[in-house]
Amino acid sequence: MIDDDPSCHPTRRGLLGTVVAVAATGCSDDGDTPPTESEPNAGSSDVDEPPDPYRPQYHCAAPEGWMNDPNGTVYYDGAYHLFYQAGEERRRWDHATSEDLVRWEHHGTKLSVEDGIQQFSGGGVVDDRNAAGFGEDALVFTYTGHHEDDGVQDQRLAYSHDGGETIEKYDGNPVIGSDVGAFRDPNVFRYEPDGGWRMVVSRVESAPDRPAGIEMYRSDDLREWQYLSTYELTHAMEATAWECPDLYELPVAGTDERRWVLTVSADWDREVHHIGQFDGTEFTAARRVPADQGFDFYAGMTWSNEPEGRRLLVGWLSNWAYAHDVPDLGWQGVQSFPRRVTLVDEGEGLEIRQRPARELEAIRGATLATLEGETVAPGDDPLEGTDVTGRALEIEATIAPGDADIVGVDIRASEDEATKLRYDPHAGRLVFDRSESGAFFSADEHGITSASIPALDDGRLELRLVVDRCSVEAFINDGRAVVSNLIYPDWNSTAVSLVASGGEAEVERFVAHQLTTEAER
Repeated sequence: MIDDDPSCHPTRRGLLGTVVAVAATGCSDDGDTPPTESEPNAGSSDVDEPPDPYRPQYHCAAPEGWMNDPNGTVYYDGAYHLFYQAGEERRRWDHATSEDLVRWEHHGTKLSVEDGIQQFSGGGVVDDRNAAGFGEDALVFTYTGHHEDDGVQDQRLAYSHDGGETIEKYDGNPVIGSDVGAFRDPNVFRYEPDGGWRMVVSRVESAPDRPAGIEMYRSDDLREWQYLSTYELTHAMEATAWECPDLYELPVAGTDERRWVLTVSADWDREVHHIGQFDGTEFTAARRVPADQGFDFYAGMTWSNEPEGRRLLVGWLSNWAYAHDVPDLGWQGVQSFPRRVTLVDEGEGLEIRQRPARELEAIRGATLATLEGETVAPGDDPLEGTDVTGRALEIEATIAPGDADIVGVDIRASEDEATKLRYDPHAGRLVFDRSESGAFFSADEHGITSASIPALDDGRLELRLVVDRCSVEAFINDGRAVVSNLIYPDWNSTAVSLVASGGEAEVERFVAHQLTTEAER
């Protein structure tokens, strides 16, 4: 049975707050980047503000110009490749690579707008058996051609013989023709039971001969594709449109079982995991859960060919309601920190767990504070007097609510600003309030999200906060829920505090790490 409990869906308010006025400055690949925060006390408010105060330190961001959907995510020859939608008005593919998921090198445009056709989103694979005839171990990319004259969208191939340094468009394009729009985002994977290839692609709006949903195709050579079925979008799914599909198989931890997960973007503002079965022809879902209950996680895609078999998911940290209006310092757009997706069954059905990729731990710098068995209560903050401040932080906290009505943490705080996370143990909800996280968001307009949090058996709250200048990703209760949001606080808002109201709570464990990189990006 499909899990459509309304409590699984986040509460979202309003549209766009007051835009902060920020002077634009350029940012390029030639070294014009702000200092890293590797110096002692770099998170404190006495460090001079750089010209680009929101540029993240360990997330992939546009070096200049526009960035949205991740594309063509594939691991090849020692590097994680991340192509992405660039060009604010006319979409193309730009390219970045990383060996450690932290430091990203940008390589410029690889699929450009040509002949009136924009290059919309898609995926990438290593063709290690030369099925397509482009050469053994060629990188093969699927993407949507968006025709500027009439809006038609069709599916296309491109390939690379040199690890993405140069990409050639297949001269037989399109490989799946179309005479309608709203048909996009092809993503390909090998289906091991028969050794062939499968493609998932979004029929965002119904066509005369096809319903809206995620279409499945089969191919032996990546060039000729046969339609198989449609996983249909229905009103019961509480969505009006799907795009950016990714279908992959995961083991169920601790068992010999495996299940399929179809991750899709819904209604241009959220990401949903569909858990079920795929028999090579049809996908059927048994449960749906939000991939992220914040405002800012969209167009998620996982890396193919990951060397350890990990399923690593990356998404665009923004929201179409205000993506064009966020502070512009010569660049707009940032990707999430990659998160590992796993499946577990602890007796109440299959559940998704999402945790930051372990590569985050490699950039832990100074441990700013470690607490155990401390009390937090109204007017009693155990972090007072500690060194916990910063703009690039990892915070791990385990809190037993006790008799407190609300427990939580403030980050990127000052006298006038704070990003607030508040947990109500009785309602099982976490409120992420960024209405005082700078001038961009307000209380009435995308300032507050309320997320349903699957409880731990003992009622404790576990938080793992990943903070990087303009973003916060909150992994809650060992990855049972995630809330990701952009923030634009003042440079001098760096304080962190623990809070409780209505009673006392116990901080069983609290560790804060400064996150640093050894070299500038």
